[in-house]
Amino acid sequence: MKHRGETWSRSPYKALAFLFLALLFIGGCTPASAIGPTGGVLPKGTKVDDLELSGTPVPEAAPKLEKWAKDKLEESRVLLYNGTEIPMTLKDIGVDLDTQKTIEGVRLTPGTALPSVLKVDLSKVSQVLQEKLGKFNRPAKDASYKIDNDMVVIDPAESGQAVDIGRMISDLQKVSLNKVPTRINIPVVEVPASVNTEEVKKLAFDAIIGEYSTKFAVEDKNRSENLTTAAKVLDRKVIRPGETFSFNDTVGPREPGTGYKDAYVIVDGEYVQGTGGGVCQVSSTLYNAVLLSNLGVVERIPHAIAVSYVPAGQDATVNYPNIDFKFKNDTASLVYLRTEVKAGVLTFRIWGKKTEKSVRIERQVEKEIPYKTERRRDPKLPAGRIVQEQPGAKGLVVNIWKVIRDANGNETKQFLGRDAYAPANRILNVGS
Repeated sequence: MKHRGETWSRSPYKALAFLFLALLFIGGCTPASAIGPTGGVLPKGTKVDDLELSGTPVPEAAPKLEKWAKDKLEESRVLLYNGTEIPMTLKDIGVDLDTQKTIEGVRLTPGTALPSVLKVDLSKVSQVLQEKLGKFNRPAKDASYKIDNDMVVIDPAESGQAVDIGRMISDLQKVSLNKVPTRINIPVVEVPASVNTEEVKKLAFDAIIGEYSTKFAVEDKNRSENLTTAAKVLDRKVIRPGETFSFNDTVGPREPGTGYKDAYVIVDGEYVQGTGGGVCQVSSTLYNAVLLSNLGVVERIPHAIAVSYVPAGQDATVNYPNIDFKFKNDTASLVYLRTEVKAGVLTFRIWGKKTEKSVRIERQVEKEIPYKTERRRDPKLPAGRIVQEQPGAKGLVVNIWKVIRDANGNETKQFLGRDAYAPANRILNVGS
């Protein structure tokens, strides 16, 4: 009978155990991916870019990698634009080796050739490149215009350019350290103008779209001067598309300090001396030019009694600051005002974009109200003498329409309003 101890020593299983241990010592059962972070040796074929890491102990791989990268990061490179060369190094602008990510790649796939991984300090790279390359930036020039001799002269837009720093950073992040070229072309992008030439061309006016004239007595010097002063302020005014024009805001207060004199104004249905008399003729003349230009009227108030310089229903009274005349440029082009005062005639010409439409004004007197005669005693006059202080004027109720005719002859009738004017009494001064 065999002894139990002799049974194991002579068993075939013992030979298999020895074979298994031998294989472990040789290393045939240790896979390459089992290399730990602090131990082991990198197998043959392990490379980063052109750096050979085969046989390098894992703990020594990172220092070796950083030493290799330091030289390359400090190599002189050149940024190029239109023949201009700007020397720099990757280290100077904030590009460095991402050692951690590169080593992680090596540990995960030892025995292979891997590209290095770069890291970019975005803040530093942007700042340094802006400083180095800012001279290649050129701002865009917006289109603009000036008005010369009643014509719009356009200064065309010009595109600018800017160094595409974002693209440079993106390109650097995509390549390994070994693939960064020694000569780098600087990418630029076009910077379009905020206001292009076509936009300004659309603004340009090309024709007189409305014109209206009224007459005044040149012998009434104060009134003539007031009228001329207000008209000059309005001359060459430009109203942009969508803008509302205010007569009061533009002309300002009518006071002695602003150059206005005493002349007749209407107060409580009677003509009396007041500062700025004659300015209402300017606003009324402008109102009619606006109607003929087919521009939108925003605010307009008729006089209390009918005036002589425009037909009833076609006047616009103003009184700073509470009674205003306003209109809106509801076209797509500039509106440009020109005023002319000469030989007792005030003329407004409104420039805009020519259309095939024309405008005329129609009016209907609905009612006439007779005036009364008022006699006032005047101790300064000899007894029995009569002097007319104010002629009488009928009161009126008037309906007004604007008729717009298009290129095909079709007409659109727009009701503007029903204006009521009180009669102005005839005033006689009687000596007593």
